[in-house]
Amino acid sequence: MRTITLLTSISLLAATLAAQTAPKQTPPPPTAPRPFDFPKATSKTLPNGLRVYVVEDHRLPLVAATLQVLAGNAYVAPEKSGLASMTAGLLREGTTTRTSQQLAKAVDNVGGNLSASAGDDISGVAMSFMKSYASLGMELMADITRNPAFAQEEIDRQMRQAQSGFAVSYTNPEYLAPLAGARAILGAHPYAYPGEGTPATLRNIKRDDIVGFYKANYSPGRAWIAVAGDVTPAEGFALVEKYFGTWNAPAAPDTKLAPPPAPKAQVLIVDMPTAVQTQIVVGHVGVPRNHPDYLALVMANQIFGGSFNSRINMKLRANEGLTYGARSGFEPNRQAGGFQASTFTRTEKTADAIRMIMDLLKEFKENPATQAEFDEAKAYTLGVFGISTETSGAVASRILTNYVYNLPEDYWVNYRKNVQAITREQLSAALQKFLQTDKLTVVAVGNAKEFSKALEVYGPTRVIKGEDIDFVAADLLKVKEKVVVSGATSAAGKALIDQAVAAMGGLAKLQSIKDISLKGKLKLTLPQGAFDATTEEIILYPDRYKMVMTLPMMAITQVLDGSAGWMAQGAQVMDLPAQMVPELAKSIPTSGGGIGLLVAAATGKAEVNAVSDDTVLWKSGGFEVKVTFDKATHLPAKLAYKAQGMTGPAETESSLSDYKDVDGIKIAYTSLIMQNGQKMGEGALTEVKLNPGVAPESFKKK
Repeated sequence: MRTITLLTSISLLAATLAAQTAPKQTPPPPTAPRPFDFPKATSKTLPNGLRVYVVEDHRLPLVAATLQVLAGNAYVAPEKSGLASMTAGLLREGTTTRTSQQLAKAVDNVGGNLSASAGDDISGVAMSFMKSYASLGMELMADITRNPAFAQEEIDRQMRQAQSGFAVSYTNPEYLAPLAGARAILGAHPYAYPGEGTPATLRNIKRDDIVGFYKANYSPGRAWIAVAGDVTPAEGFALVEKYFGTWNAPAAPDTKLAPPPAPKAQVLIVDMPTAVQTQIVVGHVGVPRNHPDYLALVMANQIFGGSFNSRINMKLRANEGLTYGARSGFEPNRQAGGFQASTFTRTEKTADAIRMIMDLLKEFKENPATQAEFDEAKAYTLGVFGISTETSGAVASRILTNYVYNLPEDYWVNYRKNVQAITREQLSAALQKFLQTDKLTVVAVGNAKEFSKALEVYGPTRVIKGEDIDFVAADLLKVKEKVVVSGATSAAGKALIDQAVAAMGGLAKLQSIKDISLKGKLKLTLPQGAFDATTEEIILYPDRYKMVMTLPMMAITQVLDGSAGWMAQGAQVMDLPAQMVPELAKSIPTSGGGIGLLVAAATGKAEVNAVSDDTVLWKSGGFEVKVTFDKATHLPAKLAYKAQGMTGPAETESSLSDYKDVDGIKIAYTSLIMQNGQKMGEGALTEVKLNPGVAPESFKKK
């Protein structure tokens, strides 16, 4: 071992000395561009209005097709953000003729690829198959496009997965920064809202919304399809006509979006006090994809922030050591665009990094490109074009770009020639017109108290707590329900409580309950699948609780012993994490249909205020519960509160029904548990015992 260590040290020393003595090397200058001819497309419009383009490419026995529909996120109301992406994602999850498993098997058996997704402007369906299976690929592509089932169970599964993802993503500054940047820069423009939605907007989306969006936007009159690969025009047209020729759906007119807001100097800070790094975005409104200066600006961006050797990356990373990476780029769209420079740095260097970005942008506008930078950017733009157009699928996608973004018919055929013709003077002129360094938006996501004051020099500054941000709200703030506490609301709330207490069996009866034993069955619905479990709860009021959930694979026990908490999984026993103790304590007042809630409210140990004629807001300590009562029976029908879900905080609702009499007290035997708008479980009690004589020793750690 000593010999190996010694040899390693010698090798490292030799490498270091060699690096110190070796002459500095510079990369070779760009060579002349090699010839490259973009494949030409043959086009045809079917009687149903579907525009078809076929590109021959016989180098490989592959056929790829891409269908693009004007059904992107821009066509969705902000409060339903995520609808376009959800609709596109569900296309692949089953049709009226095939289940999602059958689709997957059909694709995998022949080594093909079938996908669907949504962007700002369009939703796309794509396939790539060996030529011998091209007909099958087109058949499957048409099936998911024309016959989506939108099965409720698939919708629920997608929603659960999305909400689980949000629970993690919304704690990540890297995820939040570009979303905050888009809203700050684009305001209320349709492109400003998150395409995958938010936790709140996904809860607004129902199956009828998905079906309605599909019917309104997926039609041949709003679509283009390109077929590329080992196929002749006649073969390509025949494939499309066979599977899409009878596709008849009314085409809604294209919608002209309002122009984006004018750039303005402003600062938005999303405060995340526990963050040790700050995510930074600086930018303003960009240009549409068909803007005459677009190519020149793309080349300019290559110099400023489009490569490892770009000015922003070399300054912030290589020279100053403030970050592992800094970049910039355009997000081109049909009717608007965005430009953002982004990076991240440690908290104490936030102001320095932003100052350098602002200075770099100003300097870049004054000195856009040296001859060497210009030559390198042009060579890269020319060279990468051929590489990025190697596959049939890439060719098909590029062909459709012409028509989606209203580009000239010969745009890609003349692309390299047009790039080659751009001069330094044209690049400089385009940059002067575009870049407004006095009207930049600055977004920083991190520990605000460490840098917010220093950023005020860049414009009006606003700080929003991370937990309060809502990327759909007009002011970016979550709407917090405000209950105006008054004598009237308190009296009305107390009246509702009194009615419920009487309906449950009377206050004396409820107060006589010292302990409870509840056994039942629970059907859990998780992202991993559905699971059957049995449950046993025991409560010794006021502060002891035990739950044993028995799953097929193990038993899970969670306990509050009056002063602390512990848990067991199988044979492993451990203390409950400190943050889980108050979460588990919420089970004491809410179990048994909310007996603890009612007693606390009726005896003045909890505050209640009416929020409607059948709902009260119950508060005790830091715990709040909205209790909704059945208007006919006055019994609790729903308990709504925030609780810890599978992957983070979740809006939890427990709907109560099937009340039965147990020793003169009404107990809800059935419950439906929802988290973030999605079903999490269905519970059914099988045995209820009131005052069975639960001993304190039952809660001791074993």
